[in-house]
Amino acid sequence: MKKRILGCLTMLCVISVILTGCRNQRQGADDLQKRESSSLAMAEENAMNREVGAQDPGDPQGTGDSQGTGGSQDSEDAVRTAGKAEAGNVRAEDDYYNYVNQKILAEKQIPADSGNWSYFYELGQKSYDNLSDLLNEIINQREQFAEGSPEQKIASLYLTAIDMEGRRNAGFGALQPYLDSIRNAADIQEYIEAIGTINNELGFSSLIAPTYYEDMKDSRNYGCYLGSADLGPGKETLEDGTQSAILEAYRKYIKNIMESTGISEKEAERAASTIYKFQTDLASATLPLSDQNDPEKTYNPKSLKELSALYSNIDIKAYLKAAGAAGFNSWVVNDPGQAKKVNSYLTEGHLPLLKDYSVFCLIKDFSPCLTPEIRDSTIAWSNAQKGIQGKKTDKKLAGELVQNTFGFEFGRLYVEKHFSEEDKKNVETLVHQILAAYEDRINGLDWMGEATKEKAIRKLEHMTLKIGYPDHWPDYYENAVILPEGQGSLVDNMVNVYRSLRSYEKEEIKKPVDRTQWGMTPQTVNAYYNPLNNEIVFPAAILQPPFYDPNADDASNLGGIGMVIAHEISHAFDSSGARYDENGNYNMWWTEDDLKKFQDLTLKVAAYYDGQEAVKGRYVNGRQTLNENIADLGALACVTSIAGDDTEALNSLFTQYARIWASKYTEESMIHRLNTDVHSPAKVRVNAVLSSTEAFYKVYPDLKEGDGMYAAPEKRVKIW
Repeated sequence: MKKRILGCLTMLCVISVILTGCRNQRQGADDLQKRESSSLAMAEENAMNREVGAQDPGDPQGTGDSQGTGGSQDSEDAVRTAGKAEAGNVRAEDDYYNYVNQKILAEKQIPADSGNWSYFYELGQKSYDNLSDLLNEIINQREQFAEGSPEQKIASLYLTAIDMEGRRNAGFGALQPYLDSIRNAADIQEYIEAIGTINNELGFSSLIAPTYYEDMKDSRNYGCYLGSADLGPGKETLEDGTQSAILEAYRKYIKNIMESTGISEKEAERAASTIYKFQTDLASATLPLSDQNDPEKTYNPKSLKELSALYSNIDIKAYLKAAGAAGFNSWVVNDPGQAKKVNSYLTEGHLPLLKDYSVFCLIKDFSPCLTPEIRDSTIAWSNAQKGIQGKKTDKKLAGELVQNTFGFEFGRLYVEKHFSEEDKKNVETLVHQILAAYEDRINGLDWMGEATKEKAIRKLEHMTLKIGYPDHWPDYYENAVILPEGQGSLVDNMVNVYRSLRSYEKEEIKKPVDRTQWGMTPQTVNAYYNPLNNEIVFPAAILQPPFYDPNADDASNLGGIGMVIAHEISHAFDSSGARYDENGNYNMWWTEDDLKKFQDLTLKVAAYYDGQEAVKGRYVNGRQTLNENIADLGALACVTSIAGDDTEALNSLFTQYARIWASKYTEESMIHRLNTDVHSPAKVRVNAVLSSTEAFYKVYPDLKEGDGMYAAPEKRVKIW
């Protein structure tokens, strides 16, 4: 499964994958998505879309670890008792985040089956409950629906998902031939073509990962990107010397998965050891997370001749043909350093290791729809990373899987019942107000020349706005045959789902990019910016309190949904988004002098955030979180300019901004976020941004050196 980083509100912020919408469907279906778009909040999402508040990308089975616009949390909201000790004695001048949120943090507890509590989590659960009501209606009326209708498919998929005996009896079902093709490969070339075929038919990859999305140089058409190998917990965790317990849990997880294939415990232990060492070695040659959103490092187009030299140990042309990726003039290698390391393993001596590795990855990716025992092994591993003690019921897991698989089908029903057209119009008006304010701010920049300003404003003017839901509802699974319980199994049905999605994708990439498609479903509590489409997207589910309240004052909504909107707009001008022009093409539109000034400013932002303590002994990585920090700083500067000098309005704005980020994390989950998230912790996202915002000092004119919220003028950072 491939990943790119969009600009999101919360973690990952991901989705850029083959077709933003389609691949999001696949990732939702198996609930193992890595959201790496620019979203306001997440989750987790690897440099296309930026997200605001998505589900945790590394959250198999939807374990409920959703993240808000921020992602990793600080020491006070990272533990279950966060907020209680300070309740009632926090000064706004020392810690504005806890000053605003101390009461709610003292009241709220992290659910047993989650690694966090936040408003993103609460609204996500509300969406789940709303969709569950719709699902129950479909189940209860299933006899009325025609065979092949979306409702019949939804009902059949759910009933096979809760049929635990049927799941056990099915074993690997329709997945077995794919596992056998890996195991039976006689040599490296047969092996590489076997995993290529799996990618071509199902869309899953382990080693060389073809993905299709907009060509960065010609975003009206699709390109082929060869993504990175599966590193399990990821480079940062594999190389974190303090995570020995987590890594031991990972080795145990690999062993459990390998035992499920029927090999002995001793053989499974051997396989787990070699797979772990292999992934650790690959990690040593892999780009750090802080570089994975830098197109200068990830955009490496290669001709077939150059690709053959990079993968000199195999017939890469035959692999591309098997993977269905041969019909391009060039291929973009996202991480040449890792690709070189992968090639060193493509030898006959490493064949047993590579077979074990790809078998493990495929079973892991399919675990949500395999036997309850395999599914639970994956959940246990995910829970270990996040300090989750509880477990979701079989029915809830089945409901989440079906809701995610048929995301847009449920989305259509969701907006009919739970979204107001009046709210859509009001938010659209606010977006245009914020865009106008952003244009004024660009015109007023003293460090940018007129030629670059003109092009920056042109980019704003060409920005596409999507609010609530798509104009056209996709049917990714029109050709998928989903059989009811007693006639089919969950794994067979999901194999058919993925085959149908791949067929859809294959047809789509032959055409110009359909820019009307969405990368998030309407019921997703998040938002994102996609630089390849130059678009900002706000699903219906985030347009509700505490983010947007039609009964609230204007300033409060500026601090809530206004910050979300301005955050996504700012991603068009972060260190990655700024490389794309008004048409979404990777194209240098800056003058050399202005680019140098911009880069110098980004270095100051990184230094400002570097060393901010997230939890005792652990600190924010200023480079890793750079783009999200730029978006936060730019957003607050923009919305405060709309509020002007009205200190009452500014106070309301700041209060609501702090409120939407109220969050509590287990310590394990917070550490996991620090290693895998491109957002700063919630408290840092509030306090560090306010301390660098001049308007905050208008509301608190007596702030002085020694106060926790005070930053000396020369230390404050500002770009937009």
